[in-house]
Amino acid sequence: MTGETGKTLFQDRYELGSVLGRGGTCTVYEALDTRLQRNVAIKMLEGPHAENPQARSRFEREGKAIARLSHPNLVTLIDRGSTDTTEYMVFEHVEGRSLKSLIKQMGSLEASDAGQIAGQLALGLSHAHSSGIVHRDVKPQNILMDAEGQAKLTDFGIATGPDWTDVTKTGAIVGSSRYMSPEQVQGRPVDARTDIYSLGIVMYEMLVGAPPFDGNSVTEIGRHHVYDKPASLRDSHPEISPKVEKVVMRCLEKMPESRFQSMDELLGALVGLDLYRPGHPDRGVLGQLFHRVRDTGEVKEGTKGETPVPAKKGGAEGGRKIPSGDSANTTGEAIKPARIRIKRVGPGRLRGGPAARIIPVATVLLIVALAAATFLVFRGDNAAPDVIGLTLEEARTLAEEANMTVSVKGSVPRLDATVGVITAQEPPAGAEKSGDQLVVTIVRSPKPVATTSMTDYDPDGDNSENGDLVAKLIDGNTESYWATEDYGPGYFQESKSGVGIRFQLEEPATLVEVFSPDEGWAGALLSENEDGTTAELAKLEGSNRQTVTLDEPLATGRIWIESLVARESDGRMQVRLAEVRFYR
Repeated sequence: MTGETGKTLFQDRYELGSVLGRGGTCTVYEALDTRLQRNVAIKMLEGPHAENPQARSRFEREGKAIARLSHPNLVTLIDRGSTDTTEYMVFEHVEGRSLKSLIKQMGSLEASDAGQIAGQLALGLSHAHSSGIVHRDVKPQNILMDAEGQAKLTDFGIATGPDWTDVTKTGAIVGSSRYMSPEQVQGRPVDARTDIYSLGIVMYEMLVGAPPFDGNSVTEIGRHHVYDKPASLRDSHPEISPKVEKVVMRCLEKMPESRFQSMDELLGALVGLDLYRPGHPDRGVLGQLFHRVRDTGEVKEGTKGETPVPAKKGGAEGGRKIPSGDSANTTGEAIKPARIRIKRVGPGRLRGGPAARIIPVATVLLIVALAAATFLVFRGDNAAPDVIGLTLEEARTLAEEANMTVSVKGSVPRLDATVGVITAQEPPAGAEKSGDQLVVTIVRSPKPVATTSMTDYDPDGDNSENGDLVAKLIDGNTESYWATEDYGPGYFQESKSGVGIRFQLEEPATLVEVFSPDEGWAGALLSENEDGTTAELAKLEGSNRQTVTLDEPLATGRIWIESLVARESDGRMQVRLAEVRFYR
C-alpha cells in the first residue's frame, strides 16, 4: 500500500521519513501516521539484531515496560508490533532535543535549571518505580527536552521488573558505563536506588558539564564508580551552594543504603532547596529554549551533529533541528507532555432535611444518632488522609490507601520545620473527598534576603535612636546589640507612641526573624505604604527569638517597639535587639 506521496507505507499505515537517530541495535525514523494524520517516531530493530532472539526479547521488554506507564515525564508508547523481519514501537513525536545535546551546547546549566529537570525526572521515575520498574539506563542521551522545558525519559530497553524474565546473563554488566551504579558494575541485584545513583550522575553532569568519572575503557570507568569519590562540584564551580552539592553527593553514595531511599525522598530535597518548582519550567535556559521555539517556531541552536528534519504536510515547522549524534534509543526526540490539571477540592458538607415535628423526642434522638454514626463510618472511607508533617513518600503511601494521588502545589520557607515535609494539604485531613487529588505544600529551606537600608526611628522625639548601633542588627552576631535609648520609668509610655528601626529590602521577604536578649517587651512588625501610612503585620511578644511568617511579601517596613523593660542594674527602661533577619 502507498501513501499520498507514492511511498510504500510501513504496516499499511506509516509513511517513513528522515532518520532521527541510530544506535547499536535500533534506528529511529520520523514518520507520518496516515490514518490519524500526525507525526510519530518509529523505533525499529535493524539488520542482524532483528533476527537475534535476545535482541528481540530486550525490545519486547522495553515495550512491556513503557506500555505499563503513563506519566508526562516518561515516553508515551502509541503502538507496538512485529513483522517477519523486525520489531517496532511507535511513539508520539515531540519538538525538542536531548539533554545531552543541551549540555554540549551550554557547557553546564544553572542549578535552578538542573533542579527543574531533575525534579521532573524524579517524578517520572517515581511513577515507574511504583509499577515495579527500574530503568537501569538513566543518562542525558535518554532524556528529551521539549519546547516547553519538560523533560521526558526514554529507552526502557534494559529496564527490569519483579515479574519479568531476565534476558541478561548473571553477573553481566548492564547499562552505560559513565552512568552505572556500583552495583550494576559489580553485577549485583539492583532496585530503585540504582536509578537514584544514575540520576545523581546526570545532575552532576548538568551542573559542571561532564560526568564525574571517565576513562579509556568500561573497566576503568567501572572501577571509579566502585572505589573513587567524585570530585567536589565546587572545585570547578564554586558558585554551587554546599546544600546543592550535598544532595548530588548523597545520590552518588557507593552503598544504596546511604543514598536517598526513594525518588520521592529526593524530590522532597529538591523542593526543599527550591531547586524544583512544580509547574515552573519557564526560567533560565529552559525558559529561553521555550520562548525561542514558541516565538519563532524553531530551535535555532546549531549544535554539532544536528540534522534538519523537513516539515510534514499539515503544519510542522520547517527547518527545525533534531540531534542525530545521540543514540537512537532516545526514540527520536519524541513525545509532547500531557497537561496535568489539579482539581482543588474542599471539605464536603452534610446535608439533610428538617425532622418532622410530630416524631417523639426519643425517636428523633435515635435517628440522629444512627445517621451520625452512619455518616462517620462512610465518611471515614471517603475522607482525605492526614499527611501534615510527613515526607512525600509517606504521604503517597497514605494517599494510595485512600485511592488518591499526591500533587505538589509548591513550597514555603520555614526555619523551624524539617525540609521536605508537608506543611499544608488540600483537602484538609478528614474532609470528604470530591476527587482523587491530594494537593500538598512542601517545606523548603529559607533563602536570606539582604537589606539595602536600615535606620533608627523616633518620630515623637529627635528622630534619632542610637543610630550608630544599627549596623549591629545585621552583622550576623547575636552577642552584639542595637538598643533603644534608656528612659525613666513611665516617661516612655507617656511621651511616645514608640521607637524602632526602619528597613528596606533588596527583594520582598516572607519570613522575619528577630533576636533579643530581653524578654517582656512588646512591639509589632509594620509594613510601610507609599503614602507614609503603616499596617501592622504581626505582634512582637518580646521573647528571645521570634519568627514571623507573612502571608504577603514585605519589602519596606519597621520593627516597632511600644513597651520597654526595666534594666536590672538601675531600673531604667530599655530594649535591646541583637539581630533582625529576613528570608524568602
